[in-house]
Amino acid sequence: MRKNPLLSRLDEVAYGSLDKASFKASLRLQVYFTGRTHELFLQFGKQAQAALLKHGNADGVLDGTSGFQAQTELLQVWGDTFKTWQDEFLSARREAVAIPYGVMALRHERLIVESGLLTESASAMNEAIEDGVFKPQIEILLNSAAEHLYGDGINLSARIWRIDAAGRSAINETLMAGVADGDSAWNIAKKLQQYLGAGENCPRWTSTRLYSRTATDRAAGDPTGLLSGNDCDGKGVSYNALRLARTEIQKAHALATDKVLAAQPWVEQEKCNLSAAHPEPDECDDVVQGGDNGDGVYPVGTIEYPLHPHCFCFKTAVLMDEKAFTSQLNSWLNGESWPAMDDYKNMIGGDASVSLMPDAFSLAVWLFSEELSL
Repeated sequence: MRKNPLLSRLDEVAYGSLDKASFKASLRLQVYFTGRTHELFLQFGKQAQAALLKHGNADGVLDGTSGFQAQTELLQVWGDTFKTWQDEFLSARREAVAIPYGVMALRHERLIVESGLLTESASAMNEAIEDGVFKPQIEILLNSAAEHLYGDGINLSARIWRIDAAGRSAINETLMAGVADGDSAWNIAKKLQQYLGAGENCPRWTSTRLYSRTATDRAAGDPTGLLSGNDCDGKGVSYNALRLARTEIQKAHALATDKVLAAQPWVEQEKCNLSAAHPEPDECDDVVQGGDNGDGVYPVGTIEYPLHPHCFCFKTAVLMDEKAFTSQLNSWLNGESWPAMDDYKNMIGGDASVSLMPDAFSLAVWLFSEELSL
C-alpha cells in the first residue's frame, strides 16, 4: 500500500521524540484555532458595522424601530458566526484527541509491524484499516472530556452556552445603550467590536507562526512566543472563548495522551515537562520537580493535565529499552504470558500485525501540513 506523503514524513521523527512531536502538533492546532477565533469575531464585527450603518438614518443614528431591525439582523449574524466557531472548536477537540493516537500508531509500526518477528502468514494480513481503528476510543474520550466538571460544577455544553450568551448580551446591551444615547451607528459598531475584543493583528501573527517559519526553525522545535503576544490575548467575549477553547482542547489532548501511555506495553513511566511558554513558577513546577527522584517521572496516570487554565505543560513516555521490548515481544509471540500485550492486541482489534498508520494522519497534518484547516 502506498503511504501518504505526510505519513512518510513521520519517519523523520525519532522513536523517543514522538511524544514531543504530539505536543508540537497540539500547539500548532492551538495556534491555528486562536487565529481562527479572532478571524471569525473580526468578521462578525465588520458585518455588524455594515448592518448598523444600513439601518441608521441620514445622520447615521438609530431610533427605536431601526434599532430593533438592526438588533434582529445582528443576532442572526452572531448566531451564524457562533455556530461556525462552535463547529470548528468541536472539530479541534477531535483533532486534539486523535493526535496522541498517531504516536501509538507510529510506535506500533516501528516496534511490531516492522519488527521482523511476525510470521509470514501474519505479515500477509498486514493491511492498514483505512478509517483507523481508534474511532470508538476517540468518541469515548470526547464524551468523557465534555462531561468533565471543574470547580464551578459546569460541563462543556454549559460553558459553550455561556460564550454564546455573552455575545448576545454584548449585542443587546451595546445597541440599546447606543440608541438611548443617540449615538451614531459607527460608534455603536466600534463599541461592539471593543466588547467582543478580537485582535486585528492576531490572524496575521498566527499565520506567521504556522506558515512562515523556516525549516531550521521548525527542526529546532522552538515554540517561543507560540501562544503569547497581546494581539492574540483578546478581551471580553473573545478572551473567554479562547480561554474555554484552549483549556478544553488541551484537556482532550491530555486525556488521550494518558490513555495512549497506559495502553502501550512498551511504556514504563511518564515524565512531566514544562512548556517553553511557562510564564512563572506555579503548581506545574512542583510536578516537574516531583516524583521519587525529583525529576518529574511518575507511574503512568499519576498526573492529570492541564493543571490550570492555559496550561500547556505536557508528558513524555519513559520507554522500555527497544532491544528489551523486541526480546519480550518475541517471547510473547512464542507463547509466553504478557497480559499487557494481550490487552493491547485486543484493543486494536485482535490482530497485532495490522498497520495503524491511518490513525497517524492528524499527527502528521498538524506537524507538517502547510494547508491547515478543520
